Amino acid sequence: MCIFTAIGTAIATSVGLSVAAAGASAAGAATISATTAAVIGGVAVAGVAASVAGTALGAISSYQQGRAQAAAASYQAQIARQNQRIALENAAMERQEGLEEARKQRIATLQQIGKQQTELAANGVDVGYGTSLDIIEDTAMLGELDALTIEYNSEKRARNFDMQAYNYANEGNLADYEARNARTAGTMGLIAGGIKTVGTIGSSLFSLGGGMGSLGSNATSQGIKVSGGIKGDTITFA
Repeated sequence: MCIFTAIGTAIATSVGLSVAAAGASAAGAATISATTAAVIGGVAVAGVAASVAGTALGAISSYQQGRAQAAAASYQAQIARQNQRIALENAAMERQEGLEEARKQRIATLQQIGKQQTELAANGVDVGYGTSLDIIEDTAMLGELDALTIEYNSEKRARNFDMQAYNYANEGNLADYEARNARTAGTMGLIAGGIKTVGTIGSSLFSLGGGMGSLGSNATSQGIKVSGGIKGDTITFA
């Protein structure tokens, strides 16, 4: 807001000084009519105002564009972090489900072993040694292998979700970086535009003052008649 105020003040000052310069040159030289002086001064002031306004609008446009780009990047960062949270939740859920499935598999294995022991004992077989014991041990081993396979596959799926979360985190960090750069670029564009506007005002005032002074000098040296004076009178300045 301070830069906008400075630009507005500068434009107002420019217009006031330009009019004053135009009026002073016309009156001091006493060579052109009041209407002609007003027209020349008005055209000059309009040119200065248009140049200043164009530069100021360019600076404001750059600032607004930077803010728009920053807002878009910030939105992308929010989306990426939301996806990151979802991926992490999916990974945790997958691991929990894997543990639960493995637990169920181990329970099923114990139930199968119990059933085998019951059947062997009903047939009068001692389950504590020999072939019957080998059968039970094989069942336990295969059941544990199934449980471990379930856990392994679950962990693989969970790691895929972890990788997604990592990628989303990087996307969010990159979007944050782009948002900061866009805000900085917009602000720097506004500052540069303000400085350029001030330079334009100064250059225009210098050119305007020189032009009006030259007009007055040429008219004075030629002894042009003063509008509104006595017919035939001529004024020449030393």
